[in-house]
Amino acid sequence: MLNSIGRANCYLCEKSADVLPHQEAAAHLYCENCGEYIITIQAITVLEYLKNDIKYILSSQTFEKYYYEKTPLLIQSEHIHNAKDVTLLEKLYKLSKYIFCETKITGLGSRISIRCSRFYCRNNEEYLHLLETLKSLNIVDFEEIDSPSGAKGTYNTIIGSPKLLGNAILVFEKGIESAEKFKETFMHIKNDTNQIELHIKDGKNQFNFAINGSNISATQNNTFDIKELNTLLENVFNSLPQDISNEERNNVKENLEFIKSETQSPNPKKAVIKSILTTLGGIAKATGFLASLAKLAEYLNLYVF
Repeated sequence: MLNSIGRANCYLCEKSADVLPHQEAAAHLYCENCGEYIITIQAITVLEYLKNDIKYILSSQTFEKYYYEKTPLLIQSEHIHNAKDVTLLEKLYKLSKYIFCETKITGLGSRISIRCSRFYCRNNEEYLHLLETLKSLNIVDFEEIDSPSGAKGTYNTIIGSPKLLGNAILVFEKGIESAEKFKETFMHIKNDTNQIELHIKDGKNQFNFAINGSNISATQNNTFDIKELNTLLENVFNSLPQDISNEERNNVKENLEFIKSETQSPNPKKAVIKSILTTLGGIAKATGFLASLAKLAEYLNLYVF
């Protein structure tokens, strides 16, 4: 890229990226996968503790900002803590919108080469489900070939680049500016026997997407058993060593109550919960306490320890 002053690994997808000049305490990068973005030094430090469980969301956000507005997204630590996934309906809309925009660039009927992380997908399996759903609605067409070493739907599946079909191109040309408008336009399945039910699992998280008749629902079910969660939280608190102060004990209790509340929300802030668990781990080094924290983190699919 023009004005590049070197190369470095992208902070979001770890692929090689161009380093651009920047005067403030921040890194300015251009990545072919994530687009152009600026990230503060403090945010870089925060990302080091988050591993990869939220980076695909940030990568999607930076790509969208750069692709549609041609300006870099500024990533700050607060931005990372507030980042959350989008609904499956929004993912379908975003993916279709991008394919439409690329179709205008490459020409009618051309196939588009895309990366799944641009659309809030955790992995290839989730991206494949999105394409299968769009194909079932006659919005896109694509080729799907399984490699000899993998079954259909696994990461070994090779997905031919999709193309937007003619009827969908006409609809997008008239203007679809929101996921709700997308839903109103395309979710009219006339044949009641044409039912689609997709389940995308990610550890203890299960994402359900179902179309039945003209109705569509996209829900996220965290599937946390409240009784088991309460037991794990109580074990953490009860395993606190006796020599810590009452102030520290109350602080632990408040943080555990926040974790319980947040895990029951529709879109739990995993980055915030992970940060709290890391902080709690520094309060006491007792083996029993750390073991209880590790079990809680594992149950929440947040591998901190």
